[in-house]
Amino acid sequence: MKEAKTKLVPPQVQLAPPQVVVRVMKDGREVINLLKKAGRDLYEQRKRAMWERQGRRCCLESRVKGCPGKLAWADCVFEHQDGRGMEAGHRDDRIERPDPKTGKMEPYNGAAHARCNALKMSIRVNYHDAP
Repeated sequence: MKEAKTKLVPPQVQLAPPQVVVRVMKDGREVINLLKKAGRDLYEQRKRAMWERQGRRCCLESRVKGCPGKLAWADCVFEHQDGRGMEAGHRDDRIERPDPKTGKMEPYNGAAHARCNALKMSIRVNYHDAP
């Protein structure tokens, strides 16, 4: 009896889809993937840019009682101007966004003390307007 020849076929390798570092939502919000190193690095870069933009001062200085104002980099956290919402439902990690009327890019979000950020809680605050 003649033996059948069988071909050896390499197993199919299932490649995971590449994870996106910044996910842009339909409404224009950006959400950075903090599970990826590139995402954490981008988050830190944006936080530093806000810190510098604010003159190294807490964005909640005039809004939170007891804020010392001066903000050391070691105490700096990313402060979401409109909060993050239930399960990050309206989280937006942009540091600039277009004005709805003019389209001109305006500052958005800020750098704050962790304590000030916690005291602010979930209240939406536009701290880029004059106090």
